[in-house]
Amino acid sequence: MDPDVVAKEMRRARNVNGQKLFTSSEFLSAQQVSSFFSRLAAKIHHNLASEEDIRAAEEEENFSSARDSVLSFVDLQHPVVYSTYDVCTLVKEDKLKKLKVNTLREICEALNLEVPSEPIKRKAPYTDLIEDSVKRCTCIGGPPS
Repeated sequence: MDPDVVAKEMRRARNVNGQKLFTSSEFLSAQQVSSFFSRLAAKIHHNLASEEDIRAAEEEENFSSARDSVLSFVDLQHPVVYSTYDVCTLVKEDKLKKLKVNTLREICEALNLEVPSEPIKRKAPYTDLIEDSVKRCTCIGGPPS
């Protein structure tokens, strides 16, 4: 996985009860994630990693794959949240336009929306994608989950 994606996922990760899995003091930067996996790969390469470390790395990879598969089939659940933003509320109160373009793009990517490969410098394409996606949420009037 991309270290930037892993670092962002740590900030959004929630358990089945909707509680955050990590506290802000436990968040890692992309560099820390990259370093961790580099050290783990080196240990595996030198046969210094314990059987438990190898199983944990494989389990994490399996979890990540399963999570991605499930998210691709599941509709959005209320509230739609990215980082510290309640996206549902931002859409309801028409406040998406107050966010920076980069933040809007990150929200789109986090919601697995199809964003152009080249960043756009305008907010409208991103806000339109987010609004269309969040319309499926029960708080906006979408189907019940």
